[in-house]
Amino acid sequence: MISAPYNEIIKNHREFRIKTEFVKSYSLTANKMMELFDQVVLTPEEDVIIEALRKIEPGIDRIAPIASKQSYYSGSRSGFVVRIGQQRVPIGSMGDGIWRILGLILAIVNVKDGVLLVDEIDTGLHYSVMVDMWTIICQVAKRLNVQVFATTHNSDCWKSFAAVANSDNSLENGITIHRIEKGKPASIIFEEQEMMIAAERDIEVR
Repeated sequence: MISAPYNEIIKNHREFRIKTEFVKSYSLTANKMMELFDQVVLTPEEDVIIEALRKIEPGIDRIAPIASKQSYYSGSRSGFVVRIGQQRVPIGSMGDGIWRILGLILAIVNVKDGVLLVDEIDTGLHYSVMVDMWTIICQVAKRLNVQVFATTHNSDCWKSFAAVANSDNSLENGITIHRIEKGKPASIIFEEQEMMIAAERDIEVR
């Protein structure tokens, strides 16, 4: 399990209700993503979504939901289009990776000051974009004060996470990897420096 940064989720000790969102390994449906987008449209968080997508595809300058029976009832990736230059491109045609990233960012911006839980965060992502994915997750989580808990069985995923932690001093002491072993009462924790050593020496932390 990987934990990304947050500042101070509960500022008032009398408040116990924390916003949470759970993203399953097979990502969110088009219906759910449109619901989440509706919550942030025409807010500063909409700009955060576009900024995040640009890290994967720099040409994107707008995104919009397109309601259809197909997206609502089939769970397909037909619910959004993006504008790249003068072209309107269905985001579902751009591959699993950008669809996964969109779902993760929509989930984060909708739990500002809360908690995001992600199962198998690397699902649908090529190893070459995992550093970008973690950069986006960590920057947006820090900006919106969201704590992220993510699971993975992919060594490329946690090594990319370690690389991002090492390159961004603002994340210091804010991230850890927890290895959960059956029968043990507590997880084995890897702090930032231990993560980097494990990555450099190819030590298994999963």
